Amino acid sequence: MTSFTAKPLAAAVLAAALCAAPPAHADYPAALARLKASPAKDVTLHTVQAGLAAFSAARLPEANQHFDDALTVIEGMFADSQAAANARSLWYEEGAKEYKGEPYERAMAFYYRGLAYLVDADYENARASFRSGLMQDAFAEEQQNRSDFTSLMLLEGWTNQLLGSNGQARDAYDEAKRLRAGLPVPPAGANVLVIAELGGSPRKVGDGIDNQEIVYRGPKRTPERSLNVDIDGKAYKPQLIEDVYFQASSRGGRPIDRLIAGKASFKDTTGQIGMALTSIASESSVMMSAVGGTGGGRVMGGLAAVGAISSIISANVKPRADVRYWNNLPETIHAASFKHAGLPDKIGVTLFDEGGAPVQSDKLVINKWIDKNGNVLIWIKSRT
Repeated sequence: MTSFTAKPLAAAVLAAALCAAPPAHADYPAALARLKASPAKDVTLHTVQAGLAAFSAARLPEANQHFDDALTVIEGMFADSQAAANARSLWYEEGAKEYKGEPYERAMAFYYRGLAYLVDADYENARASFRSGLMQDAFAEEQQNRSDFTSLMLLEGWTNQLLGSNGQARDAYDEAKRLRAGLPVPPAGANVLVIAELGGSPRKVGDGIDNQEIVYRGPKRTPERSLNVDIDGKAYKPQLIEDVYFQASSRGGRPIDRLIAGKASFKDTTGQIGMALTSIASESSVMMSAVGGTGGGRVMGGLAAVGAISSIISANVKPRADVRYWNNLPETIHAASFKHAGLPDKIGVTLFDEGGAPVQSDKLVINKWIDKNGNVLIWIKSRT
């Protein structure tokens, strides 16, 4: 296991090979301190944030423990059972109550646990974790909507490929490609997966009278939109596989205007609440499109026809919107895969803004691991 941390890169120069930079930085100790000091209602939130900080610092035992702790709460609260449904019936709650997370946040907790399982060559549990993330993405405002988390579908396909389940891998890749045209599918024989996370976390803010509504905003001051990766002298361009901000601000592919009293009010641009899809700008101009049906029984239910929900607030109860959010998530996720002999030695990264100009990052982190079977995960994060 090797970890790297790089200082900001010169805007006009490809990042130098990062083969000896020190792994230590203060993000995990600070996150752990916040977790230890947090009130009970915020423990799960600070647990996932500490888990990601530990993963970024290549402290996998700590990361695994944090995510296992958080997922125990998530699985108990969002299991497919009547008891769990009763417990979460008012999940849109005041900030004074226990944090449960939005659908995209719960899905991302399973995403990170699955990546850690890949590092340990535990492909079965990695696949189960990615599938569980897809199921959590299907939970939204007590409606069983379809999941559209393309990154989790791609990662499920990757684990199937590593397990030799080529038919299941093909099914997962086909499902992901139906959602995102031009998705980069790992080639046969690939043993290296590059996952690059760019930008800052989507933000959740209060709006309306007495802050009784939730609206989503993009991250601030994070211009990076794409990247090039140089691995042992060979250039790769990871492609967009997930827009986390879109996941935060949509349900089942439908863009949300705001959340009101636990229900989603969907954006209406035609006078009717329709099933129109939203374009996602990316360096490859790919399109995410919601499609009917599910693959392999992984995603629960069909896309519910949910109309706009008007704001109905009880005369006696005036809940304030819960605007807590997972603040060290990325804005976008990019991926590339290829075959390489052994663990790559020199890795360089250049980040680009929307116009294609090189940009700097406050703290670029690159971790690389090779498992006992010779499969490699390279994980890049532009913001910590």
